[in-house]
Amino acid sequence: MVIQANSCTRMIDFKWLLFCLLCCVTQLHAQQEQSGLLVQSPDGKNVKLLWTLSSISNDVTGFDVKRKEGMQDWVKLNSEPIVPGVDMKRNFQNQGVTKGEESKLKAKLFKLLSARKLTQTDASFIRKLSAGDKTLSSLNKTIGADYDLAVMFGFGFADHSVVNKTDYKYGVFVAGTGKLLASVSWNYGEVPDLNAVSDITSRSAIGSSGVRVIWNADPKKMKAGNVSGFNIYRMGIRLNNEPIKTNSNPKDSTEFSWLDKSANSAIPIQYSISAESVFGIEGSIRSYSYFPAEHPTEYKQAAVEAISSLGYYFKDGISVKWSFPAENEKFIKGFYVEKDNMPNGYKQVSPKLPVSARSFIDKTNSPISAYIRFRVTAVYNDRSEIAGPERLYSYFPVNEPPKPYNLRQHITASGKKSLIELSWDKKLAGDSITDHYKVYVSSSSSDNDKFDLFRENVTGNMIRYPVPEAVAGEYKFFVIAVKKSGVESAPSDTLTVQASTTELPVPVISKTHADTNKITVQWQYPEITDLKGFMLYMNGAAVASPKELKKNTREYTVPKITAGTTYEFRLRALTVAGLVSDYSPAVQVAAPAE
Repeated sequence: MVIQANSCTRMIDFKWLLFCLLCCVTQLHAQQEQSGLLVQSPDGKNVKLLWTLSSISNDVTGFDVKRKEGMQDWVKLNSEPIVPGVDMKRNFQNQGVTKGEESKLKAKLFKLLSARKLTQTDASFIRKLSAGDKTLSSLNKTIGADYDLAVMFGFGFADHSVVNKTDYKYGVFVAGTGKLLASVSWNYGEVPDLNAVSDITSRSAIGSSGVRVIWNADPKKMKAGNVSGFNIYRMGIRLNNEPIKTNSNPKDSTEFSWLDKSANSAIPIQYSISAESVFGIEGSIRSYSYFPAEHPTEYKQAAVEAISSLGYYFKDGISVKWSFPAENEKFIKGFYVEKDNMPNGYKQVSPKLPVSARSFIDKTNSPISAYIRFRVTAVYNDRSEIAGPERLYSYFPVNEPPKPYNLRQHITASGKKSLIELSWDKKLAGDSITDHYKVYVSSSSSDNDKFDLFRENVTGNMIRYPVPEAVAGEYKFFVIAVKKSGVESAPSDTLTVQASTTELPVPVISKTHADTNKITVQWQYPEITDLKGFMLYMNGAAVASPKELKKNTREYTVPKITAGTTYEFRLRALTVAGLVSDYSPAVQVAAPAE
């Protein structure tokens, strides 16, 4: 027997021909050689058997297939010995094949012989199988992936005579003897679980032609069901001539795919996928709908925008920030960050990050004072992984303290002055280089852009600042962390504090004017932030409140006075917090007689 590649026109050595056939078979079954009997039934009533043997002794001239029910004796099912080898004249009905199945099987065998993928064998074939070399091992792997080939080689059998029993046992024996080579049990009604297909998705070609359908398969179900490959259908029409066997993703041994080159990727398409066992039994069909709107017209990249070191207190962490077009977020599952400690090549340093992520802190080892590369890969819903442009970075860990965070304040009173209690977060865990802090302030009486050092050598995370003025004012603060050597951190965010007035100045009435029927009073007063307004008293009684005399009012006219009468006026100022000033000096005003 000889097996040849399609392009080969010469006959080749027997061992090599089996190896060539093996190379055409799926990697799915490139496993340890088997020695045993496999059984499956497409409908729970008709049984298919396939056997592989780890060795064949010289006395083997053929096989007998026997069956027994429960504790009964073995019953031979074949009428004559099943002799290994490829022969167009083989009586396949002796192997339980029906007339209709035999016609299809011989047509397939003729096609293989015509294509020079198989050649017929002679009587020396069985001696080569028992020679102790790799021939039998190669044959096992070949027929173990295709039941039709197993039958053609004399290693398969079909039992169509089962009845409604619950316990069957099949055995393969050396022909004409009681020597059992392999056995297997099967229960009536038992069918294989071939529902192995999951996680179907697709990838459209950039253009109008071609759709790649991608799916995963459960390896445990594949092994249990002796799955040899998969079938794919478009609108109910099968696209593959032979089961799809080859894994499509080196990173994921459970992933398979099929490129539908003739599909129009601009229109919706209905696909379906099924698993097929080595016996040619097809499992349940999983449907999948392809919709063009779910696929990008262009794969966008995540571009690294900034890389920076975070310092020793973060275990030499490196911050990586990137951008990604918002319009493509609906097409992706997330991102992962890759790093190349040159020249070792890129390695993934992050878990899969969410779609909203735009930054990551890498805490893996990085060579100091050396160039490294970063890139961010976008993982699309169709399983495409699009790596963005790389960015080169020279890594030097930052040797400065972390800046203080979360400045906050609390104001208390001390006599007629206020105290601003300023605090910030304690040192970060692992921060061993911050020694003390400096606090800077800008007061309301100075230029707000100018900050003066209020206190240095603050060892804790809190200070009290006595407000220098009794009237309300705005004060701004920031804090800097300092290392023992004097290296300073970046400044904290600026905190603005509004201090309330604690002592009001006394108003001064500066001018008056009297008519026979009204008196106008004018006064002077500084602008105070939290001033509410004034109270005007005439002859000891209030004649105007802050409702009329607001904080910016400096004049008021008192109507309905009596001509020829003298009046006394006083003023008081008050804040929004209810603080009241002393009375202004009294001013006498005489209304002229009529």
